[in-house]
Amino acid sequence: MSKLIKILLGICLVAAFAFGGIWSARQLTAQDTPDGGEQGGGSDATQVGVASPLERRIEDDLSGVGTLRAIRAVDLMPAASGRVTEVRISSGDTVSEGDILIQLDDRAERAALNDAEATLAETRSDFQRFEELSESNTAAEARVEETRAAFRRAEAAVSSARAALEDRTITAPFDGTVGLLDIEPGSFLAQDAIVTTLFDLSAVEIRLSLPERYFDQVEAGQTVTMTTPAYPDATFEGTVAVRASQIELATRSFDVRARIDNPERRLVGGMFANARLVLDTYDALAIPDDAIISEGLTTFVYTVTDDTAARTKITPGRSIGALTEVREGLAEDDRVVIAGWDDLSDGDAVEIDEDYGQEATN
Repeated sequence: MSKLIKILLGICLVAAFAFGGIWSARQLTAQDTPDGGEQGGGSDATQVGVASPLERRIEDDLSGVGTLRAIRAVDLMPAASGRVTEVRISSGDTVSEGDILIQLDDRAERAALNDAEATLAETRSDFQRFEELSESNTAAEARVEETRAAFRRAEAAVSSARAALEDRTITAPFDGTVGLLDIEPGSFLAQDAIVTTLFDLSAVEIRLSLPERYFDQVEAGQTVTMTTPAYPDATFEGTVAVRASQIELATRSFDVRARIDNPERRLVGGMFANARLVLDTYDALAIPDDAIISEGLTTFVYTVTDDTAARTKITPGRSIGALTEVREGLAEDDRVVIAGWDDLSDGDAVEIDEDYGQEATN
Protein backbone atom coordinates (compact mmCIF):
# COMPACT_ATOMS: atom_id res chain seq x y z
CA MET A 1 0.00 0.00 0.00
CA SER A 2 2.78 2.41 0.91
CA LYS A 3 4.54 1.58 -2.36
CA LEU A 4 1.46 2.62 -4.35
CA ILE A 5 1.25 5.91 -2.43
CA LYS A 6 4.90 6.66 -3.25
CA ILE A 7 4.26 6.07 -6.94
CA LEU A 8 1.28 8.41 -6.96
CA LEU A 9 3.24 11.10 -5.15
CA GLY A 10 6.04 10.82 -7.77
CA ILE A 11 3.60 11.28 -10.62
CA CYS A 12 2.10 14.36 -9.01
CA LEU A 13 5.53 15.90 -8.52
CA VAL A 14 6.46 15.32 -12.20
CA ALA A 15 3.20 16.91 -13.34
CA ALA A 16 3.75 19.91 -11.10
CA PHE A 17 7.25 20.53 -12.46
CA ALA A 18 5.97 20.20 -16.03
CA PHE A 19 3.20 22.74 -15.46
CA GLY A 20 5.67 25.10 -13.92
CA GLY A 21 7.96 24.86 -16.92
CA ILE A 22 5.15 25.60 -19.38
CA TRP A 23 4.01 28.59 -17.34
CA SER A 24 7.56 30.00 -17.26
CA ALA A 25 7.96 29.62 -20.98
CA ARG A 26 4.73 31.50 -21.64
CA GLN A 27 5.83 34.29 -19.38
CA LEU A 28 9.12 34.62 -21.23
CA THR A 29 7.34 34.65 -24.58
CA ALA A 30 4.93 37.28 -23.37
CA GLN A 31 7.84 39.48 -22.37
CA ASP A 32 9.33 39.28 -25.91
CA THR A 33 6.12 40.46 -27.59
CA PRO A 34 5.42 44.13 -28.41
CA ASP A 35 3.26 44.37 -25.31
CA GLY A 36 6.26 43.37 -23.16
CA GLY A 37 8.41 46.03 -24.78
CA GLU A 38 11.30 43.63 -25.51
CA GLN A 39 10.91 43.45 -29.36
CA GLY A 40 10.23 46.10 -32.02
CA GLY A 41 6.89 46.16 -33.91
CA GLY A 42 6.64 43.41 -36.68
CA SER A 43 4.59 43.39 -39.96
CA ASP A 44 2.17 40.76 -41.32
CA ALA A 45 2.28 42.28 -44.87
CA THR A 46 3.39 40.02 -47.77
CA GLN A 47 6.20 41.29 -49.96
CA VAL A 48 5.21 41.27 -53.63
CA GLY A 49 6.49 42.48 -56.96
CA VAL A 50 4.08 44.45 -59.13
CA ALA A 51 3.90 45.76 -62.70
CA SER A 52 1.42 47.78 -64.72
CA PRO A 53 -0.17 46.36 -67.90
CA LEU A 54 1.76 47.16 -71.07
CA GLU A 55 0.23 48.29 -74.34
CA ARG A 56 1.08 45.94 -77.17
CA ARG A 57 0.22 45.60 -80.85
CA ILE A 58 -1.79 42.38 -81.22
CA GLU A 59 -2.20 40.40 -84.42
CA ASP A 60 -5.33 38.28 -84.50
CA ASP A 61 -4.02 35.42 -86.58
CA LEU A 62 -4.92 31.96 -87.76
CA SER A 63 -2.57 29.09 -88.60
CA GLY A 64 -2.95 26.41 -91.23
CA VAL A 65 -0.95 23.99 -93.33
CA GLY A 66 -0.99 23.57 -97.07
CA THR A 67 0.93 22.65 -100.18
CA LEU A 68 2.61 25.01 -102.62
CA ARG A 69 1.99 24.97 -106.34
CA ALA A 70 3.31 27.07 -109.19
CA ILE A 71 1.10 30.00 -110.10
CA ARG A 72 0.80 28.41 -113.56
CA ALA A 73 1.75 24.99 -114.85
CA VAL A 74 0.97 23.27 -118.13
CA ASP A 75 1.82 19.86 -119.61
CA LEU A 76 3.49 20.26 -122.98
CA MET A 77 2.19 17.87 -125.66
CA PRO A 78 2.53 17.85 -129.45
CA ALA A 79 -0.57 18.81 -131.42
CA ALA A 80 0.26 16.08 -133.94
CA SER A 81 2.18 12.83 -134.00
CA GLY A 82 5.65 12.81 -135.48
CA ARG A 83 9.32 12.12 -135.16
CA VAL A 84 11.50 14.53 -133.19
CA THR A 85 14.14 16.30 -135.26
CA GLU A 86 15.39 18.85 -132.72
CA VAL A 87 15.34 19.32 -128.94
CA ARG A 88 16.33 22.85 -127.93
CA ILE A 89 15.85 22.59 -124.16
CA SER A 90 17.06 20.58 -121.18
CA SER A 91 15.50 19.79 -117.81
CA GLY A 92 15.33 22.86 -115.59
CA ASP A 93 15.92 25.42 -118.34
CA THR A 94 14.32 28.84 -118.13
CA VAL A 95 12.46 29.80 -121.30
CA SER A 96 10.49 32.76 -122.61
CA GLU A 97 7.06 32.85 -124.16
CA GLY A 98 7.20 31.82 -127.83
CA ASP A 99 10.55 30.00 -127.62
CA ILE A 100 10.76 26.86 -129.76
CA LEU A 101 11.28 23.90 -127.43
CA ILE A 102 10.92 20.80 -129.61
CA GLN A 103 10.72 20.44 -133.37
CA LEU A 104 9.03 17.54 -135.17
CA ASP A 105 9.69 16.46 -138.76
CA ASP A 106 7.72 19.01 -140.84
CA ARG A 107 8.88 18.33 -144.40
CA ALA A 108 5.49 17.14 -145.62
CA GLU A 109 3.70 20.06 -144.01
CA ARG A 110 6.09 22.58 -145.55
CA ALA A 111 5.52 21.03 -148.98
CA ALA A 112 1.77 21.18 -148.45
CA LEU A 113 2.00 24.84 -147.46
CA ASN A 114 4.05 25.69 -150.55
CA ASP A 115 1.45 23.97 -152.75
CA ALA A 116 -1.42 25.77 -151.02
CA GLU A 117 0.30 29.13 -151.39
CA ALA A 118 0.88 28.49 -155.13
CA THR A 119 -2.78 27.61 -155.61
CA LEU A 120 -3.76 30.72 -153.70
CA ALA A 121 -1.65 32.88 -156.00
CA GLU A 122 -3.32 31.35 -159.09
CA THR A 123 -6.84 31.74 -157.78
CA ARG A 124 -6.15 35.30 -156.64
CA SER A 125 -4.96 36.18 -160.18
CA ASP A 126 -8.01 34.55 -161.80
CA PHE A 127 -10.39 36.24 -159.37
CA GLN A 128 -8.85 39.68 -159.93
CA ARG A 129 -8.92 39.24 -163.74
CA PHE A 130 -12.58 38.17 -163.89
CA GLU A 131 -13.56 40.89 -161.43
CA GLU A 132 -12.03 43.51 -163.76
CA LEU A 133 -13.87 41.97 -166.73
CA SER A 134 -17.11 42.07 -164.78
CA GLU A 135 -16.72 45.80 -164.25
CA SER A 136 -16.51 46.27 -168.05
CA ASN A 137 -19.50 43.87 -168.58
CA THR A 138 -17.35 41.41 -170.57
CA ALA A 139 -17.54 38.54 -168.03
CA ALA A 140 -20.56 36.72 -166.70
CA GLU A 141 -21.38 37.24 -163.03
CA ALA A 142 -21.46 33.47 -162.55
CA ARG A 143 -17.86 33.16 -163.66
CA VAL A 144 -16.80 35.90 -161.24
CA GLU A 145 -18.50 34.12 -158.36
CA GLU A 146 -16.81 30.85 -159.36
CA THR A 147 -13.32 32.39 -159.27
CA ARG A 148 -14.15 34.18 -156.00
CA ALA A 149 -15.12 30.87 -154.39
CA ALA A 150 -11.95 29.21 -155.64
CA PHE A 151 -9.90 32.05 -154.18
CA ARG A 152 -11.61 31.74 -150.79
CA ARG A 153 -10.99 27.97 -150.76
CA ALA A 154 -7.33 28.56 -151.58
CA GLU A 155 -7.05 31.03 -148.68
CA ALA A 156 -8.55 28.45 -146.31
CA ALA A 157 -6.17 25.80 -147.62
CA VAL A 158 -3.18 28.06 -146.88
CA SER A 159 -4.43 28.71 -143.34
CA SER A 160 -4.90 24.98 -142.78
CA ALA A 161 -1.43 24.18 -144.13
CA ARG A 162 0.16 26.81 -141.90
CA ALA A 163 -1.64 25.42 -138.86
CA ALA A 164 -0.49 21.90 -139.68
CA LEU A 165 3.08 23.19 -139.97
CA GLU A 166 2.83 25.01 -136.62
CA ASP A 167 1.57 21.79 -135.02
CA ARG A 168 4.96 20.26 -135.73
CA THR A 169 6.59 22.70 -133.30
CA ILE A 170 6.20 22.79 -129.51
CA THR A 171 6.66 26.33 -128.18
CA ALA A 172 6.54 27.89 -124.71
CA PRO A 173 3.09 29.35 -123.96
CA PHE A 174 4.54 31.62 -121.23
CA ASP A 175 7.79 32.47 -119.45
CA GLY A 176 8.69 29.58 -117.18
CA THR A 177 10.92 26.77 -116.02
CA VAL A 178 11.07 23.43 -117.80
CA GLY A 179 10.44 20.30 -115.75
CA LEU A 180 12.09 16.93 -116.31
CA LEU A 181 12.66 16.09 -119.97
CA ASP A 182 13.54 12.68 -121.41
CA ILE A 183 13.07 13.25 -125.15
CA GLU A 184 15.88 12.86 -127.68
CA PRO A 185 16.07 13.59 -131.42
CA GLY A 186 14.72 10.60 -133.34
CA SER A 187 12.06 9.79 -130.75
CA PHE A 188 8.52 9.34 -132.02
CA LEU A 189 5.88 11.31 -130.17
CA ALA A 190 2.22 10.42 -130.15
CA GLN A 191 -0.28 13.26 -130.22
CA ASP A 192 -1.29 12.79 -126.57
CA ALA A 193 2.24 12.20 -125.18
CA ILE A 194 3.33 14.53 -122.37
CA VAL A 195 6.81 15.79 -123.22
CA THR A 196 7.43 17.81 -120.05
CA THR A 197 5.75 20.36 -117.80
CA LEU A 198 6.36 24.09 -117.91
CA PHE A 199 6.10 25.92 -114.56
CA ASP A 200 5.63 29.64 -113.99
CA LEU A 201 7.52 30.10 -110.69
CA SER A 202 7.47 33.89 -110.64
CA ALA A 203 4.96 33.36 -107.85
CA VAL A 204 3.59 30.37 -105.96
CA GLU A 205 0.18 29.66 -104.54
CA ILE A 206 -0.60 28.06 -101.20
CA ARG A 207 -3.97 26.41 -100.64
CA LEU A 208 -5.35 26.30 -97.10
CA SER A 209 -8.46 24.65 -95.69
CA LEU A 210 -9.87 26.66 -92.75
CA PRO A 211 -12.72 25.96 -90.31
CA GLU A 212 -16.15 27.34 -91.13
CA ARG A 213 -16.21 29.72 -88.12
CA TYR A 214 -13.55 31.91 -89.75
CA PHE A 215 -15.40 32.31 -93.05
CA ASP A 216 -16.59 35.86 -92.42
CA GLN A 217 -13.16 37.01 -91.19
CA VAL A 218 -11.13 36.02 -94.25
CA GLU A 219 -10.95 38.28 -97.29
CA ALA A 220 -8.69 39.00 -100.24
CA GLY A 221 -5.68 41.19 -99.49
CA GLN A 222 -4.99 39.95 -95.95
CA THR A 223 -1.36 39.24 -95.12
CA VAL A 224 -0.06 35.66 -95.07
CA THR A 225 3.35 34.60 -93.76
CA MET A 226 4.72 31.18 -94.55
CA THR A 227 7.56 28.84 -93.63
CA THR A 228 8.61 25.58 -95.21
CA PRO A 229 10.95 22.79 -94.05
CA ALA A 230 13.13 23.37 -97.13
CA TYR A 231 14.16 26.77 -95.71
CA PRO A 232 13.70 26.50 -91.91
CA ASP A 233 15.26 29.91 -91.20
CA ALA A 234 13.34 31.86 -93.85
CA THR A 235 9.90 33.45 -93.75
CA PHE A 236 7.97 34.29 -96.91
CA GLU A 237 5.14 36.81 -97.13
CA GLY A 238 2.17 37.07 -99.45
CA THR A 239 -1.51 37.98 -99.57
CA VAL A 240 -4.84 36.18 -99.78
CA ALA A 241 -5.84 36.01 -103.44
CA VAL A 242 -9.27 34.41 -103.17
CA ARG A 243 -11.61 32.81 -100.65
CA ALA A 244 -13.93 30.00 -101.70
CA SER A 245 -17.57 31.03 -102.14
CA GLN A 246 -18.97 28.05 -100.25
CA ILE A 247 -18.39 25.69 -97.32
CA GLU A 248 -17.50 22.06 -97.97
CA LEU A 249 -20.30 19.98 -96.46
CA ALA A 250 -18.11 16.97 -95.65
CA THR A 251 -15.49 18.90 -93.66
CA ARG A 252 -17.33 22.11 -92.69
CA SER A 253 -14.34 24.04 -93.96
CA PHE A 254 -13.56 26.39 -96.83
CA ASP A 255 -10.57 26.84 -99.12
CA VAL A 256 -8.32 29.88 -99.23
CA ARG A 257 -5.66 30.57 -101.86
CA ALA A 258 -2.80 32.93 -101.13
CA ARG A 259 -0.19 34.21 -103.58
CA ILE A 260 3.47 34.59 -102.61
CA ASP A 261 5.93 36.33 -104.93
CA ASN A 262 8.93 34.16 -105.75
CA PRO A 263 11.47 36.31 -107.65
CA GLU A 264 14.42 34.08 -106.73
CA ARG A 265 12.56 30.90 -107.70
CA ARG A 266 13.40 29.33 -104.31
CA LEU A 267 9.89 27.98 -103.81
CA VAL A 268 8.55 25.21 -106.02
CA GLY A 269 5.34 23.27 -106.31
CA GLY A 270 4.72 20.41 -103.90
CA MET A 271 6.50 21.97 -100.91
CA PHE A 272 4.80 21.59 -97.52
CA ALA A 273 4.01 24.96 -95.95
CA ASN A 274 3.04 26.28 -92.52
CA ALA A 275 1.02 29.43 -93.04
CA ARG A 276 -0.11 32.19 -90.70
CA LEU A 277 -2.98 34.39 -91.79
CA VAL A 278 -3.37 37.78 -90.06
CA LEU A 279 -7.09 38.45 -89.70
CA ASP A 280 -6.86 41.74 -87.80
CA THR A 281 -4.40 44.03 -85.97
CA TYR A 282 -5.24 46.06 -82.86
CA ASP A 283 -3.74 47.58 -79.66
CA ALA A 284 -4.41 45.90 -76.29
CA LEU A 285 -3.09 45.59 -72.74
CA ALA A 286 -0.81 42.69 -71.82
CA ILE A 287 0.67 41.42 -68.56
CA PRO A 288 3.44 38.92 -67.72
CA ASP A 289 2.36 35.30 -67.76
CA ASP A 290 3.66 34.95 -64.19
CA ALA A 291 0.84 37.15 -62.89
CA ILE A 292 -2.00 34.97 -64.18
CA ILE A 293 -3.70 32.44 -61.89
CA SER A 294 -6.22 29.87 -63.08
CA GLU A 295 -8.68 27.94 -60.95
CA GLY A 296 -10.96 25.74 -62.97
CA LEU A 297 -12.73 27.94 -65.50
CA THR A 298 -11.82 31.15 -63.65
CA THR A 299 -8.75 33.24 -64.47
CA PHE A 300 -7.69 36.06 -62.17
CA VAL A 301 -4.80 38.20 -60.94
CA TYR A 302 -4.10 40.13 -57.77
CA THR A 303 -4.11 43.89 -58.06
CA VAL A 304 -2.78 46.24 -55.40
CA THR A 305 -4.58 49.35 -54.16
CA ASP A 306 -3.55 51.17 -50.96
CA ASP A 307 -1.20 48.31 -50.04
CA THR A 308 -4.06 45.82 -50.15
CA ALA A 309 -4.35 42.88 -52.54
CA ALA A 310 -7.59 42.38 -54.42
CA ARG A 311 -8.49 39.30 -56.38
CA THR A 312 -9.43 40.56 -59.85
CA LYS A 313 -11.06 38.39 -62.50
CA ILE A 314 -9.74 38.88 -66.04
CA THR A 315 -10.45 37.64 -69.55
CA PRO A 316 -7.14 36.59 -71.14
CA GLY A 317 -6.53 36.74 -74.85
CA ARG A 318 -3.62 35.88 -77.10
CA SER A 319 -0.13 34.95 -75.98
CA ILE A 320 2.64 37.40 -76.96
CA GLY A 321 5.91 35.77 -76.02
CA ALA A 322 6.18 36.01 -72.21
CA LEU A 323 3.09 38.25 -72.07
CA THR A 324 -0.62 37.54 -72.32
CA GLU A 325 -3.26 39.86 -73.71
CA VAL A 326 -5.94 40.94 -71.22
CA ARG A 327 -9.25 41.65 -72.95
CA GLU A 328 -11.29 42.52 -69.86
CA GLY A 329 -10.68 43.21 -66.19
CA LEU A 330 -7.71 45.59 -66.06
CA ALA A 331 -6.95 49.25 -66.72
CA GLU A 332 -3.66 50.69 -67.89
CA ASP A 333 -2.86 52.23 -64.48
CA ASP A 334 -3.60 49.09 -62.43
CA ARG A 335 -0.78 47.49 -60.47
CA VAL A 336 -0.71 43.73 -60.92
CA VAL A 337 1.11 41.32 -58.61
CA ILE A 338 3.61 39.41 -60.71
CA ALA A 339 5.63 37.80 -57.92
CA GLY A 340 4.86 36.74 -54.35
CA TRP A 341 1.15 35.98 -54.84
CA ASP A 342 1.50 32.32 -53.82
CA ASP A 343 0.14 32.85 -50.27
CA LEU A 344 -2.08 35.85 -51.00
CA SER A 345 -5.79 36.01 -50.36
CA ASP A 346 -8.29 38.68 -51.26
CA GLY A 347 -7.86 41.64 -48.92
CA ASP A 348 -4.38 40.74 -47.60
CA ALA A 349 -1.96 43.52 -46.73
CA VAL A 350 1.05 43.69 -49.05
CA GLU A 351 4.37 45.46 -49.16
CA ILE A 352 5.69 46.28 -52.63
CA ASP A 353 9.26 45.33 -53.43
CA GLU A 354 10.10 47.63 -56.34
CA ASP A 355 13.35 45.83 -57.20
CA TYR A 356 11.65 42.43 -57.22
CA GLY A 357 8.96 43.67 -59.55
CA GLN A 358 11.50 45.26 -61.89
CA GLU A 359 13.52 42.02 -62.11
CA ALA A 360 10.43 39.99 -62.86
CA THR A 361 9.48 42.12 -65.86
CA ASN A 362 12.95 42.09 -67.45
